[in-house]
Amino acid sequence: MEVRVKRPLTVDEYAKEGMEMLKYYESGPWPSHVAELKKSKYPIEAYAAGLAARKTMWAAGSAKIRYVYTGFIARRTRDGKIAELHFRVWQPSGYLYSTEKLRKLVDFADKYGLGLIELAGQQGQMIISVRPEVADEAVDYLRNVVGTDIGATGDTIRELAACVGPALCEFALYNTLEARDKFLTHPKIYEWMSNQLFPFKFKAKFSGCPFDCTRAVHRADFGFIGVWEGAPEVDQELLRRKIEAGEVDPAKLAANCPSGAITWDGKELKIDGSRCKKSMHCIRAAFPAIKPGKKVKIAVVVGGHVKGRFGGKMGKPLAVVNSVEEAMDWVVKTVESWMEYMEKGVVKHKDRIGDFIMKVGFKKYLTEILGIKEEGKPTLHPSLRAGAVLDDEERTMWANWAGKIVEEYFGKRP
Repeated sequence: MEVRVKRPLTVDEYAKEGMEMLKYYESGPWPSHVAELKKSKYPIEAYAAGLAARKTMWAAGSAKIRYVYTGFIARRTRDGKIAELHFRVWQPSGYLYSTEKLRKLVDFADKYGLGLIELAGQQGQMIISVRPEVADEAVDYLRNVVGTDIGATGDTIRELAACVGPALCEFALYNTLEARDKFLTHPKIYEWMSNQLFPFKFKAKFSGCPFDCTRAVHRADFGFIGVWEGAPEVDQELLRRKIEAGEVDPAKLAANCPSGAITWDGKELKIDGSRCKKSMHCIRAAFPAIKPGKKVKIAVVVGGHVKGRFGGKMGKPLAVVNSVEEAMDWVVKTVESWMEYMEKGVVKHKDRIGDFIMKVGFKKYLTEILGIKEEGKPTLHPSLRAGAVLDDEERTMWANWAGKIVEEYFGKRP
């Protein structure tokens, strides 16, 4: 019996089939992404071929740009006909662009790329598909005319996300925009920005309040979160007016407080500052009758990430400080030790800082690497303890507890 094996289609054949499919996406009353892409210089045939083949027609590529070691992503089509570079570009803090800067970026994208820019996202701005043959010239134009630079790819410092902070948000407890700018211009950070020196990527995020809009606890090697000491401030008269108007239910406020710090006696709402976990639920529900306290601080968390060799981790609370500058010495010591332990073979490629801390132990990291004496350990903010990654002693305690439960129900394992 003769068995015929179906010949796989070529990229051109897939493209021909896919272009017919794209006609559907241009029909109908809705806005069409295909129609918009056709207005640019995007290679629509490569997109069509991928659609027909049900897999991307793009594969990893390589490129060399003069004096540049980070900030670009090279790729090519599987048939090698098209090559391109995506430029990651440093964004202004808070993603606040002037119209002049946007016009310069659009001109840049038209001159050297396809006319497409990705502005949203915490990974930095992306200029889509710069032509490889003009990459050197494009970098010079970006630096000298636009007034920014490429960066934030590879084993180096990635885009540093800051929430919009005091520019637009009433909840901001410190100037996140200024803090990010100062962080970027620190001599060591500036030295590391354009070099691939690290075991893996490094991220820092700046959130103005415990709402943590940049997800610093979950996604930052170093996170800086605005907090306050004590209880929130309560304007009793304004709160009563809101209650009378039906805007606020005081009983519900008390019931929803995660730590039970709120009490309501029918006339006055009180918040116990020693129990307050800074969830900001009451502030969100009753603002501006309830506001954060005036004694503002910045909570520093370390070692958070979504992806890593040993799985995702939440940031461990390190300290509460008065400014980001107070923590910069810890940042430098952490990164330098991270690189040093890679040379020793303890840290492997793709180990994030959270993985590094897990390997050496949090207590050793705190006392030997950062030089913080255990008895003089900075006060941790109460709202950060509950969500923190466990230290070695806590992990052992809970593992033993879980083992006893398993043994009780299923018997002792051989």
